[in-house]
Amino acid sequence: MSERADEALAAVAWARNRPGIDGRRIGLWGASQAGWVLPKVAARDRRLQFVIAVSPAVNWLRQGRYNLLAELDRDGATTRERSAALRRRETTLRLLRRGASVDEYWAAVGDVGSMTAARWGFIARNHRSDATADLHAMRGTPLLLVLAGHDVNVDVEETEAVYRTVLPAASLSVAHYPDATHSLVDHDVERSDWRLTMTAVFAPRQLYVKGFLADQARFLKQLDSRGEAQ
Repeated sequence: MSERADEALAAVAWARNRPGIDGRRIGLWGASQAGWVLPKVAARDRRLQFVIAVSPAVNWLRQGRYNLLAELDRDGATTRERSAALRRRETTLRLLRRGASVDEYWAAVGDVGSMTAARWGFIARNHRSDATADLHAMRGTPLLLVLAGHDVNVDVEETEAVYRTVLPAASLSVAHYPDATHSLVDHDVERSDWRLTMTAVFAPRQLYVKGFLADQARFLKQLDSRGEAQ
């Protein structure tokens, strides 16, 4: 996540030097795992004008447990399947805590197909990620927090509670979309393969839940008008 933050900062620095870009109006937009990147970048670059955080998580380990349980519930897992999944998670966490190799993971857990060496390395480097300290450090930067009602990846109640606790009310806007999934696609559309495909091909702007794009545009226009007033 620190490397991603470095890349974002480099991109912002590059953009500020482009003749066709107003360097005083640059902000950040990011989704999901960007919840661990956006606050790092905004904390280090105080000239950024805004942040739009879509379905962001706060704590890697709590988010992982929430996601596991939510998917088990969604898929109608039995009590035995649920217990087995939680035991497997605890085994994985013990391996991560002691810095085990992917070979040790494969031997203990299996999952050779989906858990590649590269993915294990990524998880090992980032499983302690928590955005709280970086959120404290970026306090004051205007932020739009976008949350979905059908999010099985992120505990949106926890995310909102942390953001509201850490960030000043004057700089935080929160937008709720009860009918949206983690990707902010309409829940009913995402559940239907044919509707998802047809919408993506013939009306791509309609993929997102109603209001998602318009609300972001309104947020940015309000910031722009505030800057003009100053």
